[in-house]
Amino acid sequence: MTAPLRPLLALSAFALAATAGLFSVAPGSAQTAPASSPTEKVSQSQVGGHVLGNTAAPQKIVEYMSYTCPHCAAFEQDSNPALANGFIANGKTSIEVRNFIRDPVDLTVALLARCGEPRSFFRRHKGLLASQKTWLGKAGSLGREGQAAWYQGDTNTRLQRIARDLGLYDELRRHAPLATDAQINACLTNKAEQNKVLAMTKFATETVKVQGTPSFTLGGKLLPDVYDWKSLEPLLASR
Repeated sequence: MTAPLRPLLALSAFALAATAGLFSVAPGSAQTAPASSPTEKVSQSQVGGHVLGNTAAPQKIVEYMSYTCPHCAAFEQDSNPALANGFIANGKTSIEVRNFIRDPVDLTVALLARCGEPRSFFRRHKGLLASQKTWLGKAGSLGREGQAAWYQGDTNTRLQRIARDLGLYDELRRHAPLATDAQINACLTNKAEQNKVLAMTKFATETVKVQGTPSFTLGGKLLPDVYDWKSLEPLLASR
């Protein structure tokens, strides 16, 4: 059975040029926001991924995802509310979202999803995936000629052009109402966050051997032939 995966793109020169000495940056410290239930508990892992649920959960899922991957948007839609209410709520399962950057648009959206407090990450994450067809549609309508400016100037200028062309400033404000253009620009040009996002991609490629998105590990082991909620749910339920 063929896995319903969108083929992986090699890291673009644009993405790799985002930072110098990219993978020499030390991981950030874990950050945890207080919460009254596992479904409200959000923390950051040492590599910069965002974890929803009990950090001591016996079932630890890691999702490697791309914001420009339709199958990743489908997983987010299909897994809710069953994942949160049925598995995370009882404290036995947690899910960590890690980035797998495939193209300049993906890098832009990943940085915007991380733009704000960690505890509100999943609100932005879900919102940006829910509107994926809208902003990806704008990218498609621009064509090669319209996208040419995305490859001119320095990296930070390019990221801001992409965000403006795709209406992502206003889109982010739907999920972070107090965000100003200046604050959003600061997120897009944050070298430390760029480093974290691209380092996660390098780790996924070289260590985990991820070959498509979304891909999942459970207990640190890559799950073969598991690319959607329909495939993942039975594995969680059997444990």
